[in-house]
Amino acid sequence: MDGIDVRRARSWFWGLTLTAVAAMGGLYRELHGTPGPVTGLLTLLTALVLAASATQAARILAKLAAPPRPPTRRRVHRCRGAETRRTGMDGAPTAAGPGRHGRR
Repeated sequence: MDGIDVRRARSWFWGLTLTAVAAMGGLYRELHGTPGPVTGLLTLLTALVLAASATQAARILAKLAAPPRPPTRRRVHRCRGAETRRTGMDGAPTAAGPGRHGRR
């Protein structure tokens, strides 16, 4: 894994997994509680914590379990400036003016 600290990623994964489990327990408790505004707010809060921690843990797990990627080649981009000549299919310079594909 290029550029990833595996130990750190694993510790974050397990921490987020434990947070998701605890949030699921809190959500279960809140859903079986007496209805009221405080219960609604606590249910919303625990649901958001559960969703966020489960999503992040899944992203980390996907990155840790993915097969290694081959190194990518970096492409060199050249700026098209005044020194760039336009050429035809035969390699000869063309007299293309402004506009797309030499159309005026």
